[in-house]
Amino acid sequence: MAASQPNKAKAEWGEEKDAASEEQRLMERAAKKLREEDAAEARKNKDEEHKARMDEWQMELERRRYEARIKENDRKTLEKRKKEYEANFKKMMAEGAAKREREHQRFTERVKEEASKMRKREEEEEEERKKKKGKGPCSTQ
Repeated sequence: MAASQPNKAKAEWGEEKDAASEEQRLMERAAKKLREEDAAEARKNKDEEHKARMDEWQMELERRRYEARIKENDRKTLEKRKKEYEANFKKMMAEGAAKREREHQRFTERVKEEASKMRKREEEEEEERKKKKGKGPCSTQ
């Protein structure tokens, strides 16, 4: 029995050593698992922050594009109105010039008619004077 006792003590010591190493391995595995979970959580938080920054950046980009579209539409509208105004102005000027030309033609025609009437009256008056001159000496008076 004496021989078996030291073996027992060795076995107990070996068991304690195995139990301690088993405990150490469990602690290492738990620590590794916790480190991995912490790393995964940190990556998740970092990814969420990155996604939030990207979303903010995307919203800012969309806002700038929207403002640029509005400015471009305003510019196009203003340019269109300017062209319409210029076209209407040219049209009004052309109509005004045509109206003045028509009025000038009418006036010229009236002047010609009046000149013709005056010439006709003068001719008639001249003929009457000639006729009166030929009637006698008193016709000139």
